[in-house]
Amino acid sequence: MAFFTLACAFHNTERLLERTLPLAVRSLTQPTRHDFEVILVADRATDEAVARLLPRLSEFGVDELRFRRTDRHSFAGLGSNNFHANNFTTVNPYLVSFTDDSFIWKSDETFDVLDAMAGIFERHPEVTLINKVDDHEEWDTPLIDVGPEIEPDVRSVNRAIDQLIAYNTRQFEPAARQFGAWERNTFNGDMGFEYQWESLATHVGRSCGRRIARPERWPLRVQHCDLRLDPGSMHGTQDEDVKLKCFDNLLRSAGLDKHS
Repeated sequence: MAFFTLACAFHNTERLLERTLPLAVRSLTQPTRHDFEVILVADRATDEAVARLLPRLSEFGVDELRFRRTDRHSFAGLGSNNFHANNFTTVNPYLVSFTDDSFIWKSDETFDVLDAMAGIFERHPEVTLINKVDDHEEWDTPLIDVGPEIEPDVRSVNRAIDQLIAYNTRQFEPAARQFGAWERNTFNGDMGFEYQWESLATHVGRSCGRRIARPERWPLRVQHCDLRLDPGSMHGTQDEDVKLKCFDNLLRSAGLDKHS
């Protein structure tokens, strides 16, 4: 039995969070034979939004709420860099991070997602990250194969996308520290030369014999509840009404279609 930390990044989409977070926690943990904790990280949130979240933590399945103001000691680049770099924890062997606009749906209620993750990490010490995102072709750099399969229906892929990443923390942390993960001048948000947490995680996951695993046939569907500003862009609309419509479409289609 292993212990997992599940960490959700929250910014300012309260109406969306009350729908995505309970679904994500249920899909990832019910049922599981492993121990886990759920942390909600309020980054770039207002004092008022955090105050409204406090009485709802039990409803959302959250064990701990973290709130960090970002007017000082922020990481450059995307705001999500603060979530990852300021809150990455190695207390437990496995960390699963996802975002408040991630739609996470399990099509087989008996499937133990955490156990499947632990199994890959245990069988393949070279796997440092597990990435599960199904709408990756919409992103600026889709997932492609790099090398042979890790095991049947588990691909070795080129990058990490932070809608849902599982980390072997003891493998990831030392290399990430060498690459400057916790140095505030590491990241860059300039268009055309961006270096974000996803870039660093990918670098760690693909260097020195390490690999990033993408399970193809797990009964788990993960999509970003947003639409691209432009085809192939890494940037979404960031409009909560658009995200809510995507969530409704995904819920109706069992995680298959957010565009209907």
